[in-house]
Amino acid sequence: MPPYRAVAISEGLAAKVRATRRSPGYGHPVHSEVATGYGPCRLCLRDFTVGVDRRLLFTLDPFHGLEPFPMPGPVFIHESECDRHPEHGGFPDDLRSHDLTLLAYAKSITCTSGTRRPGATT
Repeated sequence: MPPYRAVAISEGLAAKVRATRRSPGYGHPVHSEVATGYGPCRLCLRDFTVGVDRRLLFTLDPFHGLEPFPMPGPVFIHESECDRHPEHGGFPDDLRSHDLTLLAYAKSITCTSGTRRPGATT
């Protein structure tokens, strides 16, 4: 199996969204709410505590300025500061229970493969 990385958004991007309440690249307003779903936060890669954690929803294109075709999608982060998942921190424990779509990208930002994996049950 080829190596993989679980890549969180940057702390700078999260700080900008929290400060401006605008989505990067699009300028759409950010939506704030108490978590109604478990997550994950795209900065710390941990699940939200439903009914407790406040989260921000915004539109993000992770390849904005790098890829000619827009690839925006919805992203949640904690409304208050949280620690970024380490770049080489392995696969985040909270994500193991989620049904996931895993996509592989080449250096040219071309999607080279994808697969669906059911979440682990405990």
